[in-house]
Amino acid sequence: MMASFSSPLVATTIAGTVATVLLLAVLLHPPVGAQELFAFPADVVVSPNLENARNRTPVYIPGKCSTNEILYPGDHDSDWVCDCRPGYVYSPPQDSCYPLFQQGFCQPGEYVDLARPSMIVKCTRNVCTGRNEVPYREQCVKLHQNNRLCKIERRVSWVIGVNITTLELDCIAGTTDLLEITVNNRNMEDGDETDAPVAMKMVQPVYFKDAKLCQNGTKSMYNGRCP
Repeated sequence: MMASFSSPLVATTIAGTVATVLLLAVLLHPPVGAQELFAFPADVVVSPNLENARNRTPVYIPGKCSTNEILYPGDHDSDWVCDCRPGYVYSPPQDSCYPLFQQGFCQPGEYVDLARPSMIVKCTRNVCTGRNEVPYREQCVKLHQNNRLCKIERRVSWVIGVNITTLELDCIAGTTDLLEITVNNRNMEDGDETDAPVAMKMVQPVYFKDAKLCQNGTKSMYNGRCP
């Protein structure tokens, strides 16, 4: 289910430093079939150099979306929408996002793929048997490694990964941002909430400047919410 967010940022002074306070966390239960609306108390402090009020860049903040999702700018200045992070696709039967070219919801020996040109999510048999290996240019390669196929630029090794534009395997600039995050992003289950005060906590959001909400594979695209 898509969730839309309202998160106005308020400037405040903490120990002589201007910090940006991102308003996060009260769940309003919507009627059946409606979107989930969230309002947020000031429980997350974001450092000024990470302030995101103006550029409205897609961002990952721990605990604010479901597994494998990030926040995208919504229709209004203070709205945010949870959807699949780049290189991940939405599977309607599971109502979840999964990484392309990995097992995900598929059976052992298969990986999550897209039928083309329909772009419908499917499972494809993996002809490669090595750990973390997938077929690429008629050979088996390891995901997120150079495989001696990609360039090394300014001491940065490019790796085999998902091109977030084509959603196909390609040589991409290597990064560790969120590569290993596979757990559910929610801080707690609905039934675990208590009346105890929420402690202030520092977080380091991760921005995805090239991510687009209305792209093949996202929930928004599947649900017809894109122009």
